[in-house]
Amino acid sequence: MDAVDRKIIALLQIDSRISVTDMADEMLIGISAASERLKRLVRSGLISRFTVELDASLAGRNIDALIDVRLPAQVDHRPFDEAIQAMPAVVNALHLTGPSDYQLRVQTRDVAELDALLSKLKIDFGVAETNTRLALRTVEGFPRAPSLE
Repeated sequence: MDAVDRKIIALLQIDSRISVTDMADEMLIGISAASERLKRLVRSGLISRFTVELDASLAGRNIDALIDVRLPAQVDHRPFDEAIQAMPAVVNALHLTGPSDYQLRVQTRDVAELDALLSKLKIDFGVAETNTRLALRTVEGFPRAPSLE
């Protein structure tokens, strides 16, 4: 990967819908060169998808919370993985080391929906313990993609 590839990725991180023509103009290279570079980055797997970022509050998801989840000892995690995939409020999930097995990032409409989600985790999925924190705000500039430097 060279400076041109890094510039393509930077442009896409700002606007994943940028046209190849605009990309080429911005980088002062030919359209076919920009197109080939982009295709190569996709084929290599470095670029895995083009996506849209929604404003959660404008989508009616006003509560942003992190939930640490501890499952009972010696439990198969696969059913839990499948269960959280089916929960629309869960927007990110990490399987962890340490005292918690998972950290879930959830975005709910209100506290009542968050409470119902916590109850569902405990009652329907046998979660042993949760620790929930409400996010006050996201620090400007985050989340961000990993650096290519």
